[in-house]
Amino acid sequence: MIRIETIEAFRLRLPLKQPYENALGTLSNLDAILYRIVTADGRSGWGEACPVEGYSPETADEAWEATQAILPLMVLDMAEGQAAVARLVSTHPFVAAALNEALADVEGVFDAAWKAFSARPVELLGTVNTLDPEAAPQVALDLIEAGYRTLKVKVGYEPGRDAQRVRNISAVIEEGVRMRIDANQGYDVDRALAFARSVPPDQIEVFEQPIHQKDWDGIVSVAGQSPLPIMLDESIYADDDIRRAAAIAGVTAVKLKMSKAGGPEQLQNQIALCRSLGLDVVIGNGVASDLGCYHEALMQSVLGLDRAGEMNGFTKPSTGVLSAPLRLDGPNLMVPQDEVPVVRRGLVADLALATAVAHATQAR
Repeated sequence: MIRIETIEAFRLRLPLKQPYENALGTLSNLDAILYRIVTADGRSGWGEACPVEGYSPETADEAWEATQAILPLMVLDMAEGQAAVARLVSTHPFVAAALNEALADVEGVFDAAWKAFSARPVELLGTVNTLDPEAAPQVALDLIEAGYRTLKVKVGYEPGRDAQRVRNISAVIEEGVRMRIDANQGYDVDRALAFARSVPPDQIEVFEQPIHQKDWDGIVSVAGQSPLPIMLDESIYADDDIRRAAAIAGVTAVKLKMSKAGGPEQLQNQIALCRSLGLDVVIGNGVASDLGCYHEALMQSVLGLDRAGEMNGFTKPSTGVLSAPLRLDGPNLMVPQDEVPVVRRGLVADLALATAVAHATQAR
């Protein structure tokens, strides 16, 4: 079993290049907690939690409180620390996932996957980041010209205006380009169906999370009547959520994230479960730093997922934390093939609003 010598946590608030809008609200900053684990034999690993109020079960403040409570447990007794992390999955999944991510990094999981990632770039979708129905078609065309074949369109506001924007985009995009329509829980059943019945279905890949994540009866109603296939995101955390989704007629896909699953191993297991149940899988976090996006891209590459990934959060903050920046070649996420990206600890420490640390020697 790993013996942790030191575990550090850094609370960051990274400004975004431009505001990021969805039906949950407008983000101007990325709230993140980065964790660094150092073992007694000198290995180290990093993980990241980016809680978003209204999306994650825990707020940024609650995640920081949980972080301060669990760090001493992990250096005092690893078995008890891992048990505590497992308990956190149900209440603070983003924190638990980040700690498991750092442990996996210590064990070399991501370094091993880097070679596969370098050989097989990950295709990302492009986000039509405007709510203006008149401007949206040109934004979509610019993305298509850059090579994107899957476009993310945010809805969940006013169904009529949302539908007009989607119709305007549909009128200009070429054959073979698909739209992933994401309501972020913004509608109720009636408004979701009004929207779904007002847009051309042929160019729409999925209609994502049309109503509140806990309204399963409503999800059954929408999925059973919508002309668009449904993908669930915010509703999916535990394995039982996946099984429940698979049993609903009209739900064809789920979106998974390392932060929701509880870590990289848990994400891999959930992908296998989805495949066994006949569900399509999309992974990726659009609200994350380059660290989290890099790790999720490795998972996508190694596991051979063919749907366009959504680990594009790294494009939003004005500052990255990795030594080798992620870059885009058209829609493809690329990393340098001659350098494994590592976190710049000095930069992270300088950017931190708050820090927490636990040492094994002090704990014992």
